Amino acid sequence: MNELISYENVRFIRDHNVILDHVNWTVQPGEHWAVIGLNGSGKSTMLNMMGGYEFPTSGTIRVFGHQYGRYNWEHVKKRLGFVGNTLNRFLDTLNMETAREIVVSGRFNSIGIYEQTKAEDWKKADELLASFRLTYLADKPYRFMSQGEQRRVLIARAFMAEPDAMILDEPCSGLDVRAREELLASLERQSKAHNTSLLYVTHHIEEIFPAITHVALLKDGKMLADGRKEHVLTSEHLSEAFGLSVEVEWRDERCWLKIT
Repeated sequence: MNELISYENVRFIRDHNVILDHVNWTVQPGEHWAVIGLNGSGKSTMLNMMGGYEFPTSGTIRVFGHQYGRYNWEHVKKRLGFVGNTLNRFLDTLNMETAREIVVSGRFNSIGIYEQTKAEDWKKADELLASFRLTYLADKPYRFMSQGEQRRVLIARAFMAEPDAMILDEPCSGLDVRAREELLASLERQSKAHNTSLLYVTHHIEEIFPAITHVALLKDGKMLADGRKEHVLTSEHLSEAFGLSVEVEWRDERCWLKIT
């Protein structure tokens, strides 16, 4: 398989509004992508299509070599991990579970455990909690965790099924600086430990941690630039995408912005 994901001339129109406009994008094995742009630029819509949560108006989408509309997409979804605020719709269930139970549920791609578990499932969950430095939370209910702890537990859960690709839809939203840096450090470690391609959606450039190799930059539903991060994260590209003059500074393999 020469590609993990491919979008060819993908358009998406909702209520006569063009949300995505002839988007072309390819993700190769071993690449980790950040998808960035202002609110409303089409970032989340583009990645929601991978899971079949949005349907392209026109164009072709392939995930893991399978074309959307010509394959049982449930098989594709089982190979995708997902972490984002949309999981809050399961908050009533999450609040009643411990970190250990939540991580194990990822084995079945569910929120809540509804199938028979095995001893090795619990062992793997404990290993994931340890790798995210969350062992101290193993038996703590979700509702008593900090927001940063909750996000890291959900990411550990997403790794439980060993997905081929993982969508992280603004995982640092609402976190303070310390919680953000703890979560990014966890992702940096896990991206090296697992053979999982990360697709990280954000509009904050400083969240693009060193393991991210490529960037897709969206503006008004169009792909403004995509490729190696050092070629996309330039003052010129970002000034155009954000509609104001900015200057890029690289420190410790991370990109920071200064308004000019």
